[in-house]
Amino acid sequence: MARPLLVVGDVQGDVERLEEALDTYPEDDVDTVFLGDFFQGGLPGRGGGAAAARLARGRRNSRAVLGNHDLFLLAVLERRRGVQPPEPWRARSPADLEELWLHRRGDWADLTAVEEDAGLEAWLRGLPFMILLDDGTLVQHTDDDTYASLGDSVDAVNATAHAWLATPGGVFTAVRTLFGRRAFVERRRLDLYLDHFGARRVVHGHTPHWEDVPTVDHDGRLWGFDGRFSRYWAREEGELTGPIGATVALLPRLGG
Repeated sequence: MARPLLVVGDVQGDVERLEEALDTYPEDDVDTVFLGDFFQGGLPGRGGGAAAARLARGRRNSRAVLGNHDLFLLAVLERRRGVQPPEPWRARSPADLEELWLHRRGDWADLTAVEEDAGLEAWLRGLPFMILLDDGTLVQHTDDDTYASLGDSVDAVNATAHAWLATPGGVFTAVRTLFGRRAFVERRRLDLYLDHFGARRVVHGHTPHWEDVPTVDHDGRLWGFDGRFSRYWAREEGELTGPIGATVALLPRLGG
């Protein structure tokens, strides 16, 4: 019997809460998949995102995919090294890349930690965009179908991502691909996407929800694990942090 699968959604720098969540699930009792977004949203100056990424990297029986905030940190790191985007960064407000990163709760301590840890940076750059599990579960960060435009298979998508991240400046292209949300509100769009990759369901983070457990839609074909985990990142004034179980939970087995 295979181990149960533990899914960890968007941590966003709250490494202490992550440690608390994982204490319930010893690493040899479960397989663990992290949905990315280790960074942005932790206690300023703590370097919690880097600590969370190190925890995921060192946890036995685990895998991870890249999130947009992980790519965002790598983009800021490349700018620090003098690498410029292939086109002007004018996509959002604030327009300057570093100002936008800080506005979105970037932490200089995270940047320094990754810059000084070549192994951690290499691990991040080597993470895939997608994982297709043996049971047909498709693991990705966003609830978006842009991934399908990057390749006809999970391996092809990941090859595109790895080529970007292995090339100076390529991360600026990569980060622009992981912003979309709510592509699968329409069932037909989800079904076409699953057929594209030969998958049976999608598991994602990225889009916050307000339930006490992960969200389930379209007869179990779509699962969301961004339950507003970080205690330090309220998206609106007065917004409460979600319970741990909304972001970190076991994924039921697929039948059939």
